[in-house]
Amino acid sequence: MEKRTEGAWLINHTKKLNDIKDTYEFEDIELAGKCGVFLSNLAASDEQSDLNADIVNAIAKVSNVKKTEIDTIKAKLEEARLIETSKNGSISVLGITTSTVLTHTADIFESGSPSNYQKAAIGLSDNISDLPKGEKILTEYISDTYKLSSTETGDLFMQAEDIGFIDYEKLDDSSKFYFNGNLFRREGVEKTNAVLSSLEPEDTRKINELDQILTFQGCVTLEKGKSILGDTLISKLQAIGMYDFNEVSNLMETRTFITKPSAFSKYGNPFEEDALDLAKAFVSSLYYGMTFSSQDRGKITMLKALLSKLVNGYEVGPATAIGEDYKLLELKRVIQIRREPNTTRYHMKLLKKDIGALAMQVLEIGDTSEQTLITSNIYTGSVTNYIGPEHKRYSNRKKQSQQSKKSVAELLRTFRS
Repeated sequence: MEKRTEGAWLINHTKKLNDIKDTYEFEDIELAGKCGVFLSNLAASDEQSDLNADIVNAIAKVSNVKKTEIDTIKAKLEEARLIETSKNGSISVLGITTSTVLTHTADIFESGSPSNYQKAAIGLSDNISDLPKGEKILTEYISDTYKLSSTETGDLFMQAEDIGFIDYEKLDDSSKFYFNGNLFRREGVEKTNAVLSSLEPEDTRKINELDQILTFQGCVTLEKGKSILGDTLISKLQAIGMYDFNEVSNLMETRTFITKPSAFSKYGNPFEEDALDLAKAFVSSLYYGMTFSSQDRGKITMLKALLSKLVNGYEVGPATAIGEDYKLLELKRVIQIRREPNTTRYHMKLLKKDIGALAMQVLEIGDTSEQTLITSNIYTGSVTNYIGPEHKRYSNRKKQSQQSKKSVAELLRTFRS
């Protein structure tokens, strides 16, 4: 497995472990994953960052790093020569892209001499990310590859199912059929066709209609997706990861946007390119402002020009709305906000240029590349929280009825051959 892929799985698994108590059997995974997330939120893409103690502590909170963990994580990152710390709590970090964050995350994991049990938890998920696998062949592969006893293998599968590292459905013969949410991030066209061939003609027509819209404009609201697919079909497709569901929220409301997993593939595997969900959060935040901002605020126009300017290292603004609409992205250090002296207007600069490039790829597809530029009217509906597609997908699967689960299994069956 390539280091970038391993790093992406470590971060993926760490997000799942954040919701679980007593994760001591996966401590090396969780430590490496938290190091990766913290490092990403510290660093800009191509310039050194010098951050004071208050900012570092705020970044730790955004990264789900507890006070009891922060010293260990700092020590790990300093040992790897990725940051420099000072006695006053400030940190200096060199420019690091998302791709290198994943590589460093994998290196930190390996440096901790993880057990075969933990290595198997990573290998298990990766093995079913291209095609679903049956229980017998998968348990034999994991046991043989990672030298686990039958008891250890059984325990690993039980925990992996419970935590959400892997998903399964039972088919007609009652054997388990394993898959995960990464299914449509590789060879999406072939797998989409396989799903379409298993559906009724009317459902196929609906999926083709939504797919054309997503190919044309990159992102749609959940309401638009439901109006095309209907509640039942959209739930099935979310459960197998055919679409990404990205939730953004503020104090007033919560909105969900749909994107295609394969859209985030500017340089290669979209699972690796946006493992931290930052480009998806960027796209969703932009679409939130474009779709749900009040009319008197004005719309974003010339989006391609705006993103191109940001990716090329220039500031945009000044505008009052810049200080309101992108708080989440500011906390994740995707962007940097600068207030113009003696005014309520702000400038925006892109810190993670690779994330901006991915977002631009999605948003400039088709004829919608010239859509909006930020005006100076204030809008208080800022995006302050984001929930990524894998968390949304897994939560949706837990809520499914048995009939719906059977329908999902039928869709997955198409990948067996």
